[in-house]
Amino acid sequence: MRDSGRTVSRRGGRGPKIERIADRYGLDGLGDDLVAAWLGEGRPQRSLRELEGDVNERLVRAALDEAGAHVLEGEAENFYRLLTSDDVTAGSRTDARNTLRERGIDVEQLEGDIISYQSVYNYLKRHRNVEREDDDETDATESGLTTIRKLRSRLRTVTIDVIDRLVKSEAVFIGAYEVEVDIRVTCTDCDTRMTPTALLSSGHCDCDHDGDE
Repeated sequence: MRDSGRTVSRRGGRGPKIERIADRYGLDGLGDDLVAAWLGEGRPQRSLRELEGDVNERLVRAALDEAGAHVLEGEAENFYRLLTSDDVTAGSRTDARNTLRERGIDVEQLEGDIISYQSVYNYLKRHRNVEREDDDETDATESGLTTIRKLRSRLRTVTIDVIDRLVKSEAVFIGAYEVEVDIRVTCTDCDTRMTPTALLSSGHCDCDHDGDE
């Protein structure tokens, strides 16, 4: 089932985040595209996680276009990966942010506009009333990833607040800085080291998880 109507967000503004960024970046038909891709209308069905990536790559590409930057093939996708992936080093992420700033991008605005898996889920389920038969993606894995990401974001915010207060009181001296929260999970049996996203997506480390008969 699908409902083509638009809604007004209870938090104020014009509708959910998906619709707000579509308006801001001129992503015409974004909402309808999400519904069609989720339901598999004339195309293979996309998962919520895949739709999250699709939207954010379009968002980065639109931001580059709006700034008048020449965009090479695959460049928007790479910038999105550098800004968000757990596997990217702090230095690489900082370099990507600086490059975007040099090309006329408001990086803080862009990062704030990047949507989450939950944004896609809320839009399809709550604002468009979309259902499909295998709609079972709000499982323990997705819920766990969301929890970890929220805690990581909270830790980053708290760290910035502490540093800013100490800088203001002249207890600490530092120039322009970035704070990165890097979480890794290590299996002490096989020494596999991976991000929570990699572990929860694959479902296992490098141990022989078939077990003995």
